[in-house]
Amino acid sequence: MKLIIHQETDCDETEIVIRCSYISPDLQKIIDEIQLCTFSINAYKDGSIKRLNRESICYIESVDEKTFIYCENDVYDCRMKLYELEEKLVKSTFVRISKSCILNIDFIESVRPLLNGKYEALLLNGERLIINRHYVPDFKKKFGL
Repeated sequence: MKLIIHQETDCDETEIVIRCSYISPDLQKIIDEIQLCTFSINAYKDGSIKRLNRESICYIESVDEKTFIYCENDVYDCRMKLYELEEKLVKSTFVRISKSCILNIDFIESVRPLLNGKYEALLLNGERLIINRHYVPDFKKKFGL
């Protein structure tokens, strides 16, 4: 694999072109990373729309058929369903931890086991989230336990 970068001062938008005879697993990882870098979500608060990138999101929760995005200091509404967001974030640092919650593992300060096979995640902002036992195996894999 070779990498060629052409820097042009009159370029309006960055364009990435991949030429290949087939998509190998290594190339697929690169493609996935590029797609995640450009991923953003439209979020709504107080009548305005904000585009959130995935690095700013602590977790996403569904409550009463509404989806909320929790950042360090703000909570936003989202018009996408939880399963739609999960599909888009499957190859990222996000993992489903309950029927109603997807967590960004980059915001975890610590994790501790609880009774009944559940875990508790302490987030960098001081919030605590419960990882239900059904989702623990996927969480452990993503978190590296």
